[in-house]
Amino acid sequence: MSRPQLKRVLSLTDVVLFNVTVIFSMRGMATGAKMGPASILLWLLAIGAFFVPVGLVVAEMATRDPAEGGFYRWTRRAFGDAHGFICAWFYWVTNLTYLPSLLFFLAANLVFVVARPALGDDPWFVVPLALGVLWFTAWLNIRGLSLGKRVTNGGAAASWIAAVLLIAAGITAFLRFGSATPWHWSEVSRSLGDVRTVAYFGTLSFALVGLEFAPVMGDEIKEPRRVLPRALLISGAMIGVLYILGTSAILVAVPPAEVSPISGGLGAVQAVAGHAGWRWLPVLTAGLVTFAVLGGVGAWLGGMARIPYAAGLDRFLPPSLATLHPKYGTPHVSILVQTALTSVLIVASQAGSTVREAYLILLDMTIIMNFIPFLYIFLAAARLRRPDDGPEVARIPGGRIGLWLATTLGLGATILTMVTAVIPPSDVANPALFEAKLWGGLAFFSAVGYVLYRRFSRTAANSLAEKNIITTS
Repeated sequence: MSRPQLKRVLSLTDVVLFNVTVIFSMRGMATGAKMGPASILLWLLAIGAFFVPVGLVVAEMATRDPAEGGFYRWTRRAFGDAHGFICAWFYWVTNLTYLPSLLFFLAANLVFVVARPALGDDPWFVVPLALGVLWFTAWLNIRGLSLGKRVTNGGAAASWIAAVLLIAAGITAFLRFGSATPWHWSEVSRSLGDVRTVAYFGTLSFALVGLEFAPVMGDEIKEPRRVLPRALLISGAMIGVLYILGTSAILVAVPPAEVSPISGGLGAVQAVAGHAGWRWLPVLTAGLVTFAVLGGVGAWLGGMARIPYAAGLDRFLPPSLATLHPKYGTPHVSILVQTALTSVLIVASQAGSTVREAYLILLDMTIIMNFIPFLYIFLAAARLRRPDDGPEVARIPGGRIGLWLATTLGLGATILTMVTAVIPPSDVANPALFEAKLWGGLAFFSAVGYVLYRRFSRTAANSLAEKNIITTS
């Protein structure tokens, strides 16, 4: 009987839609709109200093080494096993913190559909819903990307439709009533001078994270060297334009003070619908956003499982994580372990906190841990680039100067994002408790990663030694 193998089922369209699903969201637009008109400049800054450099670097690295594992493999080649493991560990751990926040966001949108906004702050509603959606998407991913990608692709389509509706609503509000937000340069400059506004730069950069994700599934993409660079260009352009237009639409619909960072653009849609007489709009948009978030949960859960799968193949994690389902050819053990750990964190995050407080803590932990791997990605690109690279490598425009510019901008934006992420949001009731949970969580995950690497690096070394003995004999 042949051993199960990963199946190449993702086309160019699938990868484009995958990128849109994991990156674009109403929540990102609403977070930007909360800052007022200054957010448009900060969006442009985040796109130019972080998003574009990531796309350029990932395009080159993915065409150089398109195999399963993506940036984990690149970092290992550039800096060795220990750094490769730590890079992958922090990126994987972010899923444990990001998925609960994404599921809380789904619940906040769903209450608009059922017209019960009070449920959004009720843990007895939020937790069971989050766990049910989580395990449903885990089942889809175990069945395979050929099935799971349908939900992901549908989520991308729902995101586009919701964004178009929001933009149309903003235009309608502006034509009928004028802008609800004053667009004066004096207001913009005053906002940019406020440290709390600048601190949002990290959140906007985080909203742009995801272009590095698809290469993690390199062995499941058809012709990855050709598909990945094209998908990065197409999806990147779409996402940047939608974020800027969507944020502008929210600002012309409602004042920044009335924008909720959790209910997102739905608050703006609801306000515009009241003025325009479109009573159906909020419920329809909430349903679309809910389905879009469902697609995002499935994409992140399934894609992230490929990281411990790759590490398991190298024996830096238990080899069982590299086990493929005998029928579906998916890393089902890795998916189940990740789902179980995320479930524990969803329940634990509610202890002593409101849903909102838990969301903000999880989000800030995610930003810091998620950007540690970007330090490795940019540095690995500079370290591994060689003058004799073949024509199949997607070279950064400008050659070595272009590479230096992309890595410098990307590293600078990454460091700035990590620094601003540790600043407590202005509406947190207890900043000291917020910081304690934030740094305590970071210390805990760092310690666990170190212990795991020390434990399994010896196993990996012994396994390699055994292979060498067999080969030489």
